[in-house]
Amino acid sequence: MMHLIQAFLLFILPEALCVPSSSGNSSENVIRLTYQGDSPARPIAKDIAALSIEFCYIADYLGDIGHPNSLSLALLQNIEDIADAPPVIRIGGHTQDTASFCADCLQTLNNTFAPGNDEAIAVNFNKGLFTVLNDNVPSRQEFIFGLNFASNDVAIPLAEVEAAEKYMHPCRLRAYELGNEPDFYGSSQRPRPWTVDQYVAEQEQWIGQLELKTRKGFSIGALAQLPVWQGNFSLAEIVDLGLPRKIDYAASLSDHTYPYSRCDPVREAQVSLSGLMNHTALVQYFSQWAPEIKAANDAGVPFLMGETGSVSCHGVQGVSNTLGAALWELDYMLHGASIGMSGVYFHMGTPFYYSMWQPVPHNGTPATVYPTYYSLLFMATVLTLNDPQIASIPVTDPNLAVYALYEGSPSVTARPERIIILNMGVLESNLGGPIAPATSIDVSQLLGDRTKITRLSGPGSDATSGATFAGQNYDSGRPSGKKVVEKAEGIVTVRSSEAVIVEKG
Repeated sequence: MMHLIQAFLLFILPEALCVPSSSGNSSENVIRLTYQGDSPARPIAKDIAALSIEFCYIADYLGDIGHPNSLSLALLQNIEDIADAPPVIRIGGHTQDTASFCADCLQTLNNTFAPGNDEAIAVNFNKGLFTVLNDNVPSRQEFIFGLNFASNDVAIPLAEVEAAEKYMHPCRLRAYELGNEPDFYGSSQRPRPWTVDQYVAEQEQWIGQLELKTRKGFSIGALAQLPVWQGNFSLAEIVDLGLPRKIDYAASLSDHTYPYSRCDPVREAQVSLSGLMNHTALVQYFSQWAPEIKAANDAGVPFLMGETGSVSCHGVQGVSNTLGAALWELDYMLHGASIGMSGVYFHMGTPFYYSMWQPVPHNGTPATVYPTYYSLLFMATVLTLNDPQIASIPVTDPNLAVYALYEGSPSVTARPERIIILNMGVLESNLGGPIAPATSIDVSQLLGDRTKITRLSGPGSDATSGATFAGQNYDSGRPSGKKVVEKAEGIVTVRSSEAVIVEKG
């Protein structure tokens, strides 16, 4: 439900003011956040920052029985330490639709790859996979477990659910998801024609059988097509056809998206880091999801962007794994929450460049933590409020994205608890230092003259390493270095390709 609150409109003062900046840079024109008008605020889910891991790589990320992946465990535990729960993990992607439970198989997870393909064409797993999901994660880890729908054989997901119910701790399982991107199924997966009506009929029939094995709910959809091209194969049509009402428990409805693609040369040529970091483009791009979010609201269930990333077909080196991409992820989640998204599931796989970390050595490269992981740390810190509410603050500077966070349903006179400022200006790493462009923002009218600042920073937009959050580096999995929470007297300076959390000092 949306609540009316007092908004805070950004405007540039007529004359430049000379003020000290919190980072010691030279004086800049000051942008002042001030009170004006009414604006809507929405609840923001504390678990909005979530992960999707390609099914065939889940053992790389979490390890095997008795041998957890220490890097992944540390990175997930960091978030639980801040937010009381790690990010929800969806186990899915294309390879959930090639997977099957194998009671007699000796390996926890066994993948068959075709030459040149980073996604397995066949995946078998035994009960040991559920031991891994139970034991190799932080105490409050939850999963959405992807089931095989593309096989066109209901016996396969029935066996998967029976195994999950038998071997997996109930507290680990948030929901099941039957099928990945069914709107893109080809003739090898379903006879032609394949329509939304047939999808709804099959989902109702299959889930009706699966529900007899479990008390858990089902995430519906996982659709791939952009809303502007969906036609009637959409969440809106799925809701109109009554699927959420026809099953016992619809846990959520979800779509998938990647704003860029490298799946073919024409689209790959359009990929750019500066384009990804463009806040105006992000707002315009996600405006097309209004009918899909409304459909979920009409069905009374959360809307999830259930699989997403910067560039489809596994990302681009120097774009998808950069500090700039981390800022894009923050803008994505914060703006997404302001328009009604309840979860944003960033996709990962061992060799994928849009992964937040590479969990094991691969093709001569070591296990690596990318700057995009820092978006999880940032959001966990932002959302430590008991009942966070978010509003987007209009901004005249196209490089800035600014959001206000409130505690509980804000009254007309409420002031924000925190202000989030993202400077989406592109900064090449070879610039660095004090010459980096910076913007100064006066937050004193909203938060007072004494403020605390927690900063996400790094060498530049294109940096694939060297990021810090609150002055600390997480390349080893756990924080290294002294934690730094800055103090400022109402003026906050944010360099290009930085993000800050500002709160009362």
